[in-house]
Amino acid sequence: MFEIRKTKHIPLPPRAVYSAARQVEKFPAVLPNLEAVSILEDDGNGTLVTEWTATLKVGPMSKKVTWSERDIWNEADLSCRFELVKGDMKLYNGDWKFEEQDGGTLVHLNVDFELGIPMLGPMVNNIANQVMDQNCDELLQGLSEIAASESGTAG
Repeated sequence: MFEIRKTKHIPLPPRAVYSAARQVEKFPAVLPNLEAVSILEDDGNGTLVTEWTATLKVGPMSKKVTWSERDIWNEADLSCRFELVKGDMKLYNGDWKFEEQDGGTLVHLNVDFELGIPMLGPMVNNIANQVMDQNCDELLQGLSEIAASESGTAG
């Protein structure tokens, strides 16, 4: 299992960044490897089931990866917990936290994952970890862009 822990300061209020993060269907516009995100279920109380499609590129190989996850958004404490429902990964879960810091928002993104793709051997899995790490950086930058766009400021 790989663990990724990331933080990013976004100079916007926490509620604005949290609101932008909930708009997962906008992520493909700002993430190069992400092709689509669809909301399959919405209970109206903050729990979504979403389906994601991405292309994992590891060296000369590329593989389309799909998964469904359950996102449990908690507006009271500006957080989200997500977990794998099904898909091409053996394990995928984590959380988001949005806290006020220095007049903006410190976003915490934690992801625990293990690929379950037979074409990838142990050595290639280390490269896949680096790709996932980069994707998390891109996700935080993309979130900053979405939040800035929503608030009418530059990202």
